[in-house]
Amino acid sequence: MNLKDFKKAYFIGIKGVGMTALAQIFQAQGLNITGSDTEEKFMTDEVLKRLGLKYFEIYDKNHITIDIDLIVVTTSQLENNVELERARELGLKILTYPEALALVFNDKFGIAICGTHGKTTTTALAGQILEGAGLEPTVLVGSKVLAWQSNARGGKSKYFVAEIDEYQNKFKYFTPQIIVLTSVEWDHPDYFKKFKDYRRAFADFIKRLPATGLLIANFDDKNVRTIIKETPCRIISYGKSIQADYYFERLKFAKNKQQFRVYLNKKKLAEFSLPLLGEFNILNALAALVLANHLSVRLLDIQKISANFQGTARRLEKKGSYREAIIFDDYAHHPTEIQVTLETLRQFYSDKKIWCIFQPHTFSRTKVLLRDFARSFSQADKIIVLDIYGSAREKAGIIHSRDLVREAKKYHREVIYISTIEQVVDYLAPKLAQGDLVVTMGAGDVWKVGERLLAKK
Repeated sequence: MNLKDFKKAYFIGIKGVGMTALAQIFQAQGLNITGSDTEEKFMTDEVLKRLGLKYFEIYDKNHITIDIDLIVVTTSQLENNVELERARELGLKILTYPEALALVFNDKFGIAICGTHGKTTTTALAGQILEGAGLEPTVLVGSKVLAWQSNARGGKSKYFVAEIDEYQNKFKYFTPQIIVLTSVEWDHPDYFKKFKDYRRAFADFIKRLPATGLLIANFDDKNVRTIIKETPCRIISYGKSIQADYYFERLKFAKNKQQFRVYLNKKKLAEFSLPLLGEFNILNALAALVLANHLSVRLLDIQKISANFQGTARRLEKKGSYREAIIFDDYAHHPTEIQVTLETLRQFYSDKKIWCIFQPHTFSRTKVLLRDFARSFSQADKIIVLDIYGSAREKAGIIHSRDLVREAKKYHREVIYISTIEQVVDYLAPKLAQGDLVVTMGAGDVWKVGERLLAKK
């Protein structure tokens, strides 16, 4: 089965970030794309409209017609979806999102960027470097790339750089030629009941590399170091540790850019700059440049593109100012991500009062990592916790955001619970002033807090 076998594809759940990206790639391959989703507004709405893709904001079985060659369905809509049921009745070809992505990815020289943290930024920069160097890659990123104003590129070459998500063990569908492994830390406890199950998914994925393949691995991560012992092919390590093949040394922050020097096998390779905050972003950039250097991209091209990299939406993204208070937005939904992001903001904005607006994502993650979440806010001055965003995975749970607030108060006095986005905006608006910094955090729709504050100007 090949993508060329299809002319018309219908995407059930088209507003999902991965689904929107895949729709764009299919469109670039010449397919006629339509789809559906709910009326809820997502950050992908503007991308879909700009692409000129027709989609419905309701699921209706009458949308599914016999002339559709292929149904692509998001994994969150596999149960009780009237359109999917109709497609089955008509005997249409149905693929889940990872199966459809694999259909294209496995037909190319697949480069999989994976890991608990950092994969989106790494994928975006790697894609921009390869594109800027003229390699014409196909690229799929888990968030909007600000320079592209979309999260995908339909390239003409053999290269396909894709952010591959571990949730539901989607790894099993892909046969990459190169894997970039950024980090491994237990997540998605609703699917991976124990950390060993989560770690095994990555280990099994690495084993899918051919003997001629390559693993680019973050040597700073102890879990990564354990997993890579099972790698069947060549390994290139990177990190801050001088024991890695590629390692970096931070130099300074100047002209709104982080300056750092990269070494290869303990010899200076080159100096780079990056207009993103945080040492973790240097590490992400290092992974991307290791990949680019391996593919023989000129160092001058890597330096130029890295120096002008704008990043991606919802990854420590500076949104603007409200009453001279700075507004940031970040996708952090894991305790480690929260802690690192707040530490970074504290480092670069040491004189600011930091308000952290956190929206927990999924009941299972909040329950299993409750204590870690509670301890992760130490660098914030004020913390507001919204209701848990259950998403399509989980509609309810036995834990509540009030439980997180109670636990967090053991480590931080300034923690309060506010139920909704509208209530948070009403609470914050009269209080913010010059000297304040607001960061909205979470994988749900907490970003709307910043948007609505900025709309009050």
